[in-house]
Amino acid sequence: MPRIDVETGGLRAAGGRVESVAAELRGFAGQIRAALSGLGDAAPPQSAAASGEFSHALQAGALAIAEGVGSLGANAVSAADTYEQVDQQVMPR
Repeated sequence: MPRIDVETGGLRAAGGRVESVAAELRGFAGQIRAALSGLGDAAPPQSAAASGEFSHALQAGALAIAEGVGSLGANAVSAADTYEQVDQQVMPR
């Protein structure tokens, strides 16, 4: 089997940057909640429930995206670790 060359430092750095983006997205979800927290109170009674559901859906969407992005970053870091471990333990140089 031919050798697979992976620049693990770059892969790990990219994973770390992606994890940072996920943290920013989690913060954004909190900002959404804060910005829209009074929306239901300010809305007419007929639309107050819908406004609250809208706010909740936006926050949940941002959190779901953050979790997916965070997993991508963690997987990239894990892949870099695995490539290094295989290179050190299995692949002859």
